[in-house]
Amino acid sequence: MPKHIRSPYDVPDQPITALAQAWSQARTRTTLSARAQMGAINPEDLFVELAYGARITQEATCGRWCAVADLLRSGAVDSWAQIATAMGLTETATTDGFRAWLTAQRDLYRETGTIGINDVDAAELLTLAEAVTW
Repeated sequence: MPKHIRSPYDVPDQPITALAQAWSQARTRTTLSARAQMGAINPEDLFVELAYGARITQEATCGRWCAVADLLRSGAVDSWAQIATAMGLTETATTDGFRAWLTAQRDLYRETGTIGINDVDAAELLTLAEAVTW
């Protein structure tokens, strides 16, 4: 693990299991140091804990809106409350987040012509999203 990790972007690319292990090791050292009252906690461990935690969050949530889109397409969603519960968000945060993601994906497709969601698919997803009970 490189020294002086200060952001999730400093964390090397690795499987999420390795990220979780590095985070857990730093967290354990911090916790043991605090409980043993061994003096000052190592700031490097605190930065590693924060940066790795943020990176794990990014990795774990990067495909969540794609999963929501797939749920909408599958017809398996009765309400936005279901999705919000599964994501640990409020209904408002869930619907706003999905709409923002969908707009960004549509705009990305318009800019690149290959990456993102085209207008037809975006309109279909918006229709499916609006059909779900609020």
